[in-house]
Amino acid sequence: MASLQSQVVDDLYQSLLRRAADPDAIAVGTAFLDDGGTVAGLRQMILASEEYKSKNPLLDHHLAHIPEVWNQHNISFFTHRGRFRPLSLMIETVNICNNDCLICPYSSQTRRKQAMPLDLFADIVDQYVEIGGGPVGLTPMVGELFLDKLLLDRLQILRKTSAISEVSAISNASMAYLYSDEELTELLSYFDRIAISIYGLDPDEFKLMTRKDGYGRFREQLVRILSIMGPERVTLGARLLRQRPEPEVSEWCNALAQEAGVDKAKVRMSTTTTYANWGFFDTTRALPLDARWEPDRQNTAQCALPLISLQVLSDGTVSFCGCANFDGKSELTLGNAKDRRLRSLLDDERVRQLWNWSKYGVPEFCKGCTFHMPVKALEGLPQAFAEPLATFGG
Repeated sequence: MASLQSQVVDDLYQSLLRRAADPDAIAVGTAFLDDGGTVAGLRQMILASEEYKSKNPLLDHHLAHIPEVWNQHNISFFTHRGRFRPLSLMIETVNICNNDCLICPYSSQTRRKQAMPLDLFADIVDQYVEIGGGPVGLTPMVGELFLDKLLLDRLQILRKTSAISEVSAISNASMAYLYSDEELTELLSYFDRIAISIYGLDPDEFKLMTRKDGYGRFREQLVRILSIMGPERVTLGARLLRQRPEPEVSEWCNALAQEAGVDKAKVRMSTTTTYANWGFFDTTRALPLDARWEPDRQNTAQCALPLISLQVLSDGTVSFCGCANFDGKSELTLGNAKDRRLRSLLDDERVRQLWNWSKYGVPEFCKGCTFHMPVKALEGLPQAFAEPLATFGG
């Protein structure tokens, strides 16, 4: 019997660990079986061992316990050399904005307003390449892209980095006036896609939303960007305070297309009057006119958005969530890319815990955040894995 049990133990080691069982393993395994343990139980013990995990790193992946995303079709998108990586990277190159929108916590951030140093930006790009590269979004967490005086230098770094598959951003367009037609044309040539946030379809709505009096400049710069890039590479998202009928929205888009000299049938614009709370706003404070906050909620299902993108803030602070950690001071903050490489930060036990709400609890910042999107929603968005920024913006 002992000889048979020794053979069972050795067979399990050969099949699971790809080596012969040593004398200690034989002794432990046969003792387990002698005490009434089953072969299935012994197999589970081997599967739970550090040696097995080290030889099968994907089994220890941060997302291996989430069936909605963990399948053979998707694993390669969020895995590099067996370890977790997000589908894309957002880099906030500047956290300064020309607007102060009612629906944005820009004026409530306590971190220093600054542009990211160019050497830090280049290092972050290198760190991203170390974890596999891929899409890069230059949308600030809170800020305006065209206020970055080093934007061209950054775009040139991205262009010469072969591991960067695409570059995109969201802008409010207004500050494009800082660039000549020649300069703006060069800048825009580096982007695969730009989304323009439109804060009102007339001067009054714009001023009420942004708390700035700049609708005319915004409209002029939107026309410039659309005429240079064309409607195929520009998407429009209108954040409105007034609920407008579809014919009125279409008329606005048609006039824009005519001014820009582009095909009106190709101009795409979504509209909303409903806004997320950023895990921060007091939603009992009413918004003007027809605008409303997203209904309050208590989130329990694991959120998908940190899979879509990691974000590095302008000072190098790394946020697990690329969506709402606007001040970089919540429990979603992982560290700073100046002190630890992205690959080290992402492999940290803290990230493993953030990816397992059912075991470790929902982060306080996330409990009531109305940006929240459960991972189950990704089952209906198969393109999100290959095209995360095109699917979600950024």
